[in-house]
Amino acid sequence: MSFRSSSRDLPVVAAGRGISVVGDEVALVALLLWASQAGHGPALVAALVLAAAVPQLLLAPVSGLAADRLSVRGIVVVTALLQAVVCLGIAVALPLGSPLLVVVLVLLRAAGQSFLGPAWQTWVPSLVPADRLTAALSTVQSTTAAAALVGPLLGGALVAGAGARWAIALDAATFVVIAAAALLVSRTPARSASHSGGRRERGALTAGLRVVGADPVIRGYVVVVATVVIALGALNVAEVFLVTQTLGAGPTEYGVVATVFAVGLVAGSWAARRVRGDRGAALALVGGTLLMACAAVVLGLAPSVAVAAAASCLVGVGNGLLNVLGQTLLVRRAPREVLGRVVSVLQAVVGAGALVATAVGGVLLTVLDVRAVVVGSGLVTALALLLVGRGLVRAASRPPTTLASPADQRELPAAA
Repeated sequence: MSFRSSSRDLPVVAAGRGISVVGDEVALVALLLWASQAGHGPALVAALVLAAAVPQLLLAPVSGLAADRLSVRGIVVVTALLQAVVCLGIAVALPLGSPLLVVVLVLLRAAGQSFLGPAWQTWVPSLVPADRLTAALSTVQSTTAAAALVGPLLGGALVAGAGARWAIALDAATFVVIAAAALLVSRTPARSASHSGGRRERGALTAGLRVVGADPVIRGYVVVVATVVIALGALNVAEVFLVTQTLGAGPTEYGVVATVFAVGLVAGSWAARRVRGDRGAALALVGGTLLMACAAVVLGLAPSVAVAAAASCLVGVGNGLLNVLGQTLLVRRAPREVLGRVVSVLQAVVGAGALVATAVGGVLLTVLDVRAVVVGSGLVTALALLLVGRGLVRAASRPPTTLASPADQRELPAAA
C-alpha cells in the first residue's frame, strides 16, 4: 500500500475527533444539569444514560459493517450533519419541558455516534505507514484526551452563563465542523475488492466477533478492556464520594482530582508513541493496566486529597497507555476488510461495561464502605491481568491467527 495522503490529513482527523469529544462532553454536562435543575430526579438521569449507551450496543454489528463496506467520509459527513439536526431538536425541546421527547432525541444522537466511532477508527490506519501507526494513534488519543479535559469546563460555563439549550446548540455546531473536517481529508480507506462482484458474504455481521475469538491478542485486549471498564467504572461512581465525603474535599478540590486524571491520560497517550513492535506494545499495555490497578488501590487508601490526586493522575497515565497500545494491536492484527466490525465489538463491550459498572458501583456503595469499593476495583483489575496478561504478551510475539479475507473467515470458529 502506498501512502500519499496530505501531511495535514492526520491533524485534521485528530482535530475532528477532538471536536467531537468536546461536543459530547458539553452535551453530557448540559443534559445532566438540565435534568437536575428541572427537578426530574434520578429516573430521568438514568434514562438519559441508557439512551446514550443502548444504541451503541444494538447497532454495533451494523455500524461496523458500514465502516467496512461504505465510504468512511460519507458516513462521517452524513451522520454528523444528521446529528447536528438532532441536537438542534434537543435545544428546542429542552425549554418545552418534555423529558420523553428529550430522551428520544438523545437516543437518535447516540445512534449516530455508534456509526461515527468505527468510521473514525478505520480511517486512521489508511493515513500513515505501519511503522507510524502507534504515533498516529497517540496523536489522536492525546487530542481527544485533551478535549475531554476542556469539554466539561466549557459545558459547565455555558450552562451557567447562557443555559443548557445554548450548550446543546454548540454541540450541534461541532457536528457541522466535524463534517467539514471529513471533507478536508484527502485519503480514505480503500473498500474491499472481494465484494465488488456482488457476491454476498455469509456471516458478515458476526465477522468481527469471529476475529476477536480467533486472535488471542485481540481477545486478551478485549478482556482487559471489559475488566477495566467494569471495575474501574465502578471506581468512577465511588470516587466522588471518596474525595468529597471521606476526604472532605470541596467542589474545587474535586475538580482538581478530575483534572489531573485527564492530564495523566494525555501523558500516557503521548508516552505510548515511543513503544515499538507488537510484543513491546503488549508488554506496555499490561504494564499500563497494572499501573492503573495499583494506583486505584492507592486511591482507595489515600489519607489526603493530595495523595488521591496523584493516584488519579497515575490511573490516567495507565489508561492512556491502554487506549493507544490496545488500538495499535487491534489495528495491526485485525484484517483490514473487517476492521470496522472488530472496532464495533470493542465499542459494544465498552458500552455494555459502562452500564454494568454504573449499576454495580451504585449497588456496592449501598453495602460496602467507599474505600473498599475503590480498592476492590483495583484488585479485580490486577486479577484479570494475572489471568490474561502473560498469554497476551506471548501471543503478541507470534503472527496474527486471524485469516486474511472475509471469505476465509467463514471457516473461523465462533469462539467469542
